[in-house]
Amino acid sequence: MRPPPILVQVAALALVTLLLAFALCFGIVLATPTPAPIRMSVREAAAALDGQHGGRFRIEPRAAPPGCPRVAPVEATLAQATGTQPGRVRACWLDAAGAGKASGNGQSVVLVGDRTLLVDSDARGFQMRYDADARVGMDTSLPAFTAAIQGNDGRWRTLTPIDQRLAGWRLRMTAAFGVAMALLALPVWFAARRLSRPIQRLARAAAISDLESGAGFPLDGPPELRAVGEAMNAMHARLARHAGERLQAFAAIAHDLRTPLTGLRIRAELVPGADRQRMIGDLDRMAAMIEQMLAYAHAQAQPARLQPVDLDALVAGIAADRVSLGQDVALVPANRDTRLQADPTTLHRAIDNLLDNALRFAGSARLGIEAHADRIDLHIDDAGPGIPEDQLAGITTPFKRLESSRSRATGGAGLGLAIAERIAEAHGGRLLLANRTPHGLRATLSLPLR
Repeated sequence: MRPPPILVQVAALALVTLLLAFALCFGIVLATPTPAPIRMSVREAAAALDGQHGGRFRIEPRAAPPGCPRVAPVEATLAQATGTQPGRVRACWLDAAGAGKASGNGQSVVLVGDRTLLVDSDARGFQMRYDADARVGMDTSLPAFTAAIQGNDGRWRTLTPIDQRLAGWRLRMTAAFGVAMALLALPVWFAARRLSRPIQRLARAAAISDLESGAGFPLDGPPELRAVGEAMNAMHARLARHAGERLQAFAAIAHDLRTPLTGLRIRAELVPGADRQRMIGDLDRMAAMIEQMLAYAHAQAQPARLQPVDLDALVAGIAADRVSLGQDVALVPANRDTRLQADPTTLHRAIDNLLDNALRFAGSARLGIEAHADRIDLHIDDAGPGIPEDQLAGITTPFKRLESSRSRATGGAGLGLAIAERIAEAHGGRLLLANRTPHGLRATLSLPLR
């Protein structure tokens, strides 16, 4: 079954994640107990007013006492605890609705209208007292109240409990939300990875694609990505067709030039005097350029025909041929087995091109072979002028040349390095160019071991 569109997958992922998040949060809120109301005693209030509040209470001087309804039983006990005249003590509930829940040491406080009823109970029964006749115990657990004592300067030292209930509740809720997010992160990550996997496959295919490759772009995944893959395959086919047509025209032109060039050479042989040698030299260079153009077209069009090749023996034979022609070429033999899968014909051409380049600009070349665990590197070193660093990257571009003169000494079509690079790539390898110290160039054919 084909996967649904990306829009549907993203919408479903967002909806499921949102529902799970809401469900977890709702469950956490229900499972988290409601913060208990603030409880305090007269003893604690008295200690706080005496400067021992320990962070539970806020003490501040005010010009007037609290304006809320007074609680006589609390005021009477607080006046006794602080040694203050009753007229200079004020106390009132912060939450009058919770006053009826005060209890402790056999006492209960009930708010009846504006009056405070105190109920004392024991095994013998209970007794009710009102207002001034009532007095709560020093340690009776009371709802939150504010209290004030008037000082000698006439200002009221006012006590208010600090509501610390939400601090712990917030901490628990934050931890719970963190756990919920951690539980959601893993399934969301797996879903996002599954959603992005077809995009990654398409990106990998695009990274390794070239015009000569027959491998197309994947057509799996959501409809949007299948449409992208089909469009990229169509574009790849068009580009490959255009490149093939251009290469065919390129090869045909080079091939057709051979016939008139042969006729020109025959006529040049009949020219008397010193001009004949110059004409023949020009025609030979033209013939060499045409051969390079045909070799480049062949390297572009034909895949490598791989077979077992001893690279050390192949390079030794090439070096021996060059030495027999009087060229300054030396070989440092490899110190280990250099057999690999390669096309000996095209590889021979690539090495010849690199040697020609070294001999043309330096007059000598040194070859060396390095065998590694996964590849074999053939180095061709010269002592020439090298290549400017800013031109190294583009020097293998077809028809690219450093000198603008195209002189008789170094003239060419600018295809030697391009052909060598194309042959290396056809073998799954690379052509690397680097300047040597203090001068010279190192060309390295890096070929994989298959």
